[in-house]
Amino acid sequence: MLPMHLLVGNPTAQSGKNAERIDEARRLLDRHGVAHAFLSTRPEGKTVADVAKALAGNEYGAVIAMGGDGTFAEVGRGLLESGRRIPMALLPTGTANDQGRSFGMYAAERYLEDNVRTVAAGHTVPLDAGRVTAYDFLDTEMATDWFFDSLGWGISPKILRMRNEDRRLVAGIPIVREVYRDQLVYAGAVLRALLQSYVEVTKFEVEVTTAAGTVFLDGLTDLVLKNTRVYAGSWVFDPTSSPEDGEMELVPFRGRNEWIGRAVVTLEGLPVHELDPGLPPLTPIIRAPWFRLRVLDRPGGVVEAQIDGEEWVAAASWRIDVVRHAIDLVVPRPVE
Repeated sequence: MLPMHLLVGNPTAQSGKNAERIDEARRLLDRHGVAHAFLSTRPEGKTVADVAKALAGNEYGAVIAMGGDGTFAEVGRGLLESGRRIPMALLPTGTANDQGRSFGMYAAERYLEDNVRTVAAGHTVPLDAGRVTAYDFLDTEMATDWFFDSLGWGISPKILRMRNEDRRLVAGIPIVREVYRDQLVYAGAVLRALLQSYVEVTKFEVEVTTAAGTVFLDGLTDLVLKNTRVYAGSWVFDPTSSPEDGEMELVPFRGRNEWIGRAVVTLEGLPVHELDPGLPPLTPIIRAPWFRLRVLDRPGGVVEAQIDGEEWVAAASWRIDVVRHAIDLVVPRPVE
């Protein structure tokens, strides 16, 4: 008999339409013999404490995150804070769905029953997690948190901030709210951020220290620390990366040309930049089990940051430790 699962999701997402998806997921879970209870997410990070409290006892033997990468992160943090070592499954419904795609799971409604079958099968793989602490100019701790997908600095956090500003702006306008949503909101924020980068000083310099030594990265427009393979729904910066080897990959972007160089791929998924020997080499990716990053040159002295696709604190330095095999993640069984 399968253990009791705790299903965590947001029935108010997409103007309440997600409630229908959750109801369908629960019907499918019942059909496939997955006993479960439901816990609704709450805003302002309260979901983490709710999940931790619910899992702290022995009632649940597994937890399911139904939603996007943000829901995955909140449920993962709650699981780690509960002190329990139980499997975590996912029913992806998000726009980017980096976590699901990294393990061969897709968010379209036609895949929902396949994803439920994966939950019922219960095949797990280990997943690393990152523990990050942000510091101010005096090296005083500002914030600390877990992350599972990515941590980023520069233009990508600016895009997220603008996306959230646009969401709040249209939230009270019913017709606009229904039309200008999800990918359109994100695309609009990308356009605004890129246009601003032509007229504002956006580049920064960072000192990066790892076990291998210290390097200096200048002329940065973006910096991404990646755990799972897929980024922004489709990009794979390092095909050799692994989400369970105890290391993460730090991906530098020196200007818009490196964004294009890393993002444009062939139909086979090969980076176009690597196929043209006439193009200048991209800045090397740094792989390590821990990182210390410090801003050296930046107007205002701090850099905006994002954690698992959501805004985080702007700071002067960060310490990141990779916790190997932090979570047992339920994923599709490999095809033999």
